[in-house]
Amino acid sequence: MAVKPPAAVLDAVAAQVAPARSVRVGLRWEEPERYHLTLQFLGPVLRLAPVVGALAAAVAGCGSFPFRLGGAGAFPKPGRARVVWIGAAIGGEEAIALAAAVAGALGPLGYEPDRKEFHPHLTVARLKVPDNVGDVLAAIGPGVVGEAFAVDEIVLYESRLSPKGPTYTALERFPLRSA
Repeated sequence: MAVKPPAAVLDAVAAQVAPARSVRVGLRWEEPERYHLTLQFLGPVLRLAPVVGALAAAVAGCGSFPFRLGGAGAFPKPGRARVVWIGAAIGGEEAIALAAAVAGALGPLGYEPDRKEFHPHLTVARLKVPDNVGDVLAAIGPGVVGEAFAVDEIVLYESRLSPKGPTYTALERFPLRSA
């Protein structure tokens, strides 16, 4: 389950990240067409219909909201990072509430959310071996990235892994109520 920002925002993220790509080798940089904000990772889905039904019911009461990316960060922490991301400058609390609605709908079906507190973010790079990425974060910067956009739907993606990286296919879209 994810939010896919508009193409112009994805282009802005790619432009913001570009200088950081030359700061350090050893990071596996995400391609812009793969950028998204994950609300919950499901893993293998054996029966799609119950998932679709639960999600449709869960988001029926959720309204659209403005969102803007901004501020580079790292998980679990910049000094020993495995993931480099850009967070939420606007709309973070609403994204957290949306992720909670998704988790509440999917939990009874056996799809438990990550045990860690949800932090809205768009992953831009991964590291196989944890390392200090302070220089990478400084190159990306703390400012906003791209224009604000309306989060007006969530997308259920199928993820297929390959040596070239994951391929995401939209299986279902769930519109949010107009605010």
